[in-house]
Amino acid sequence: MVLIKDRRQFARAEVNWPVTILSPGRHPAGEIKRISQVGASICCQRLPPAGQELGLEIQPPNYQKILVFAKQVWAIDADSSEIPHRFIFGVQFEYISRDDADFLGEVVDAYRQQNN
Repeated sequence: MVLIKDRRQFARAEVNWPVTILSPGRHPAGEIKRISQVGASICCQRLPPAGQELGLEIQPPNYQKILVFAKQVWAIDADSSEIPHRFIFGVQFEYISRDDADFLGEVVDAYRQQNN
């Protein structure tokens, strides 16, 4: 488990990874647009229930599925022709395995090196 003091200390990478939101009663799919070792922003057509812990099944390319538990920390209605999804929401990871957090750290580092 990764413990977080100040989540803003973590750099982010822009990605386009499929994600399945595992919530009671429905399983909306979406796409992760930004990710760090401690959280992500997700675009989707329907928001998951607010205030519940979410299970997320993230599928990065060339890596195993990542299962995290997260809480929603913000959401906006992005009803715009610029993006294919209606909503964008941010999550903070409550649980992620050490191996998966390390993998996300490598993704962020590679992104930063490519974009400096």
